[in-house]
Amino acid sequence: MIEKKTLIIKISAAALSLCLSLAAFTFSAGAVLTEADVQSYEDRLEDVKRERELAVAVLNDIQNDQARAYERIEQLDYILELNEEMRQLTNEQIEGLGWQLYETRQSIADTEKKIAAQKETLLVRMRENYMDSATDYFEVLLSSKSLFDFLKKLDYVDAVLNYDQQLIRQLGEEEKRLADFEQLIIRTEEEQRARLADLDVIIADYRAQEEEKYEYLQSLEQNEQWWTENYAYNQELEDTLNRELEATLARIAEQQRQEEERLRQLAEDQAKYEAQNTYFGNLSEVWPLEAGVKFRVSSEQGWRVLWGIRDYHRGIDLACPSGTAVYAFNGGTVEKSEYHYSYGNYVLIDHGGGIATLYAHMSCRLVEAGDRVEAGQQVGNVGLTGSTTGYHLHFEVRENGVVVNPRNYLIFP
Repeated sequence: MIEKKTLIIKISAAALSLCLSLAAFTFSAGAVLTEADVQSYEDRLEDVKRERELAVAVLNDIQNDQARAYERIEQLDYILELNEEMRQLTNEQIEGLGWQLYETRQSIADTEKKIAAQKETLLVRMRENYMDSATDYFEVLLSSKSLFDFLKKLDYVDAVLNYDQQLIRQLGEEEKRLADFEQLIIRTEEEQRARLADLDVIIADYRAQEEEKYEYLQSLEQNEQWWTENYAYNQELEDTLNRELEATLARIAEQQRQEEERLRQLAEDQAKYEAQNTYFGNLSEVWPLEAGVKFRVSSEQGWRVLWGIRDYHRGIDLACPSGTAVYAFNGGTVEKSEYHYSYGNYVLIDHGGGIATLYAHMSCRLVEAGDRVEAGQQVGNVGLTGSTTGYHLHFEVRENGVVVNPRNYLIFP
């Protein structure tokens, strides 16, 4: 049987455990979730499971204790009923003994009166027969018809006196018998009253036991309610933790997916960066103009006078017929493909390794920004767009964003 002290200890321990478990695991919604967070949830779930199992065990013990307590109360009720019946019978016996004692004392008083009356009668007769015995005997003699009659009369007088004395003795014996019976009744009544007092003590003790059992049942009911609520709380907490764990696992999966996407993007960006910073092919692998087309260098890279103004020419001009195909000097990624007020239609290709080439004044552009081109791939046709005085290809080379002389790269046919 679980004692109250044990239950209180268990309740205190459970409450402390719950407080510790509630304070043991918190994190912000924006925090990065890890396997440690999952383990923390699993640890809390294990703690909650133990709390729930403890609640079930305690509730089973409480129910067993309640059953035993109700059984004991039933036994106490039966014993109390028997003792109450015994007490009732004892009271009835005491009441009966009281009437018997009253009647016996009345009988004793009546007997004492009879004895006193009989003694008085005896004394009267004795006075009548013995106080004046001479005269009496003389009168008896004179009144007797014969000697036999005289003796007979004397015997009668003695018989009357003997009868009175015998009656007095009998009445005295009856008085003694009644007195003894009176004492017997008194002793019996005292015994019954002592028995009644013992029964009162026994009944009070059993009632105290029963009251203690009822108080114990009340404490069990309170404990049962507490542990039932404890079980329900832990069941709800377990459900909540399971939902949170599922959400956490989903968030971790999403974080892993995002991390994989980030790594993939990083790898892609790295590959793109490496591609952009890798020089494709050998230097001057492809001549930028259509093969066999006559050309001339109409303007070198560097300072010049244009329209009467000293100007720094950023590339080399290759004058050639309109519509001549323009090819990518080397493989790379199209960084720009657009129209410029000065360059006209132009394409800028990043070959990686900090090397880039620009093709300007084209009549059209055949690639778009972001396209990957191979060495020798056509990117446009010679035209007359932008600021120009004739058909030519403006070819420009940049090293890490700084223009350099294209002749350092070109091998003229």
